[in-house]
Amino acid sequence: MSYSRTKVTRIFLYILLGIVLIVALLAGTLWIKSPGTASPITDRYGKTIPGSISVIEKVMLGGQEQYLIIRGVDRTKPVMLFLHGGPGNPEYAFMKTTNRDIEKDFIMVYWEERGAGKSWSQNIPVESMTLAQLISDTKELSELLTKRFKKDKIYIMGHSWGSLLGILTAYEHPELYYAYFGVGQVCAQFQGEKLSYEWVKEQANIHHDNEAKLHLVRIHFPDSLADMDKWMGYIMVERSYVGKFGGGVTHGMTSLLPLVKMILNAREYTVSEKMNFMKASMFSVRYLWPGVIRSNLFQDIDSMRVPVYIFQGKYDYQTPTVLAKRFYDRLKAPQKEYFSFEHSAHSPLMEEPARFDSIVREKANENKE
Repeated sequence: MSYSRTKVTRIFLYILLGIVLIVALLAGTLWIKSPGTASPITDRYGKTIPGSISVIEKVMLGGQEQYLIIRGVDRTKPVMLFLHGGPGNPEYAFMKTTNRDIEKDFIMVYWEERGAGKSWSQNIPVESMTLAQLISDTKELSELLTKRFKKDKIYIMGHSWGSLLGILTAYEHPELYYAYFGVGQVCAQFQGEKLSYEWVKEQANIHHDNEAKLHLVRIHFPDSLADMDKWMGYIMVERSYVGKFGGGVTHGMTSLLPLVKMILNAREYTVSEKMNFMKASMFSVRYLWPGVIRSNLFQDIDSMRVPVYIFQGKYDYQTPTVLAKRFYDRLKAPQKEYFSFEHSAHSPLMEEPARFDSIVREKANENKE
């Protein structure tokens, strides 16, 4: 009996030691991959390309410290301000993995917005987390970039939440931009959420997914006066099934695990920034979502004074394509075009990058300085 207990104890200690070693190895790997510094842009021989730019810079916008990740193969190229989705989900790590070639045509400025990613802080006043303040931050940043790179104007691109922020900023301050590029365009999100909910319930029926049907019936669609707790509880469940049925971040991604891996592998973030990434995202959503859900571009914008280019994935049910197309059809602009991506959901810039980049490059050249 004593021998048996000793043997069990040894086995337990070996298992415990193995777990500790695995955890230590993972922690060490994460630490090595998280210096929080910019990786250089290199050629095929691993040498830094002359004239390229790859930096992380801190700026003050609206009295708040915020961060930029700036990258470009050629620092003389036009400047593209990229507004990420979410709210609160910086996309540098995703673009780094799926669409680095866009850096050949533009100086890409990946802005980690107030309250998100590297720009998250416990000291951010919650009263500053508003759509109006983010529009002000975007304008201020755009002016800084024109001076920083000695440009008359820049290009602006918004994805998802960033498309709402981007088009409203370009609408209010057209003098700053050559053109606006909207990807997964937010138009009237409350209506979009209704369309998304009906679609995902339909997909649950088509796929005979009884678990999905049960969960989707239980969550109930929030009314227009619902508080953030109801919206966040609803979105967490509904979006998981939108992704499962191919209408989410990408058409082929059924979980968020690949996105988590991209963030963990991005050397531009420190360990603490990676650990706080989701916390920052939830913080941003809580305070910015009311502005998103109340948005209605059909009422707020009937015309633009800059060229407008809309990119939508055929399977997008986070910002339903049917609404984006309807908004585009009614919009007046000096030049406009709509591009449908047949193999994409919410992120054609990452799902079909070659075609996406080709179009953006062509349209930028038509509206160049």
